Amino acid sequence: MIHPNYKKPKIDSGDLRTKIEFWRKTGSGPLPGSSMKEKKYECMAQVYNPSMKDLEILSVKGTKEGLTIKIRDPHEDYLPLNTDFVKVDDYRYGIEKEWNIVDVSFDFEDNRFVKIVLGATS
Repeated sequence: MIHPNYKKPKIDSGDLRTKIEFWRKTGSGPLPGSSMKEKKYECMAQVYNPSMKDLEILSVKGTKEGLTIKIRDPHEDYLPLNTDFVKVDDYRYGIEKEWNIVDVSFDFEDNRFVKIVLGATS
């Protein structure tokens, strides 16, 4: 029997439909001024347009495009940093476009999902 106070989660596995990859720049590359890139983590995400609160965060950073994603909390497997960038595997968002991580919001009460606000300046 289902508990009478049970509330269905806002997101379930069926909402995570878009493959994303988290990348980090590491050290310098073989040429002066170049840097190496290393894939740190990949997963499925829910991708959607930023909310008004997210748009305020993006406007402070001076970004021209914004995107919000939700992923399952990777716990200790990967910790998203503001210096990392994301590649979204969807033609609508530019397959080779690098999205900078602008803000990371962990859900400390539920511990199931992480909301990440992405921005692109070009």
